[in-house]
Amino acid sequence: MKQKCVFSMEELPCLADHQLEGTPFVPMAVIVDELARTFGRDCCSFADIEIKMPVMLRRNRARTLTSASDGDSASLLDETGNLHASIKKGADIVADSGFTLTAAREKIPAAVLKHQIYPALMFHGPTFQADFVFYEFNRQTILVELSDFGRDPAKLGRCTQDQRIPIVLFDLLLQTAGLHLLAFSDNYGLPSACASLTVFNRRPSGNVLVRTTCHNGDVYSIIAGDLAGNPIMTCSGLRFAKSSRHIEADRKKLLEKLTK
Repeated sequence: MKQKCVFSMEELPCLADHQLEGTPFVPMAVIVDELARTFGRDCCSFADIEIKMPVMLRRNRARTLTSASDGDSASLLDETGNLHASIKKGADIVADSGFTLTAAREKIPAAVLKHQIYPALMFHGPTFQADFVFYEFNRQTILVELSDFGRDPAKLGRCTQDQRIPIVLFDLLLQTAGLHLLAFSDNYGLPSACASLTVFNRRPSGNVLVRTTCHNGDVYSIIAGDLAGNPIMTCSGLRFAKSSRHIEADRKKLLEKLTK
């Protein structure tokens, strides 16, 4: 099965906020949502997600690509046949619960992060916004509570009412891993691969707890759930593309303050 995928900032205003060195592009969360549609509504588990090549955009010019699916895997190709992304249908996973805060935690001040460090270090410009409250931020783990991330649903354009994955939340989960990479690495790239992704709740409401764990080789796993411990999303085997864009030393020092 093949079908056209049209990406434009007029239909998806959020794309104007995702930029790679000043040029808008289609983020992983939007691409995964688009390819997930080829598997039908009942599919909520995905595997071997790869972004081979960013889909770059221009203002006032739609980009038309093709999604091809055989029912078990799907790919996104451009006008000349170049492969931009691929995804497979995953095995259904049953989760009894997410996780909860086991005891009262002291919040890590996030004002410096939100207003100085984070916008300055995200090389691809502002993305979906939320309020972040950090409880842990160390070499192995980030524990953060997200709120107010549905403040401007109109930015999702044609995807507002019909999402196969929670686009904004998935993008924010990727941001937590990217922020960790910025804190403990000298460079930063875009998310490029995810071994597995499972969605338990397509329309989460209220605050979301996120635990992001860094494994050897800067490979990440993420669990997101509501405050009652019910799971919302999980992903594992998350990797970022290698990049030659280095983080400036003075900005890195600011970010390191958060981890102490």
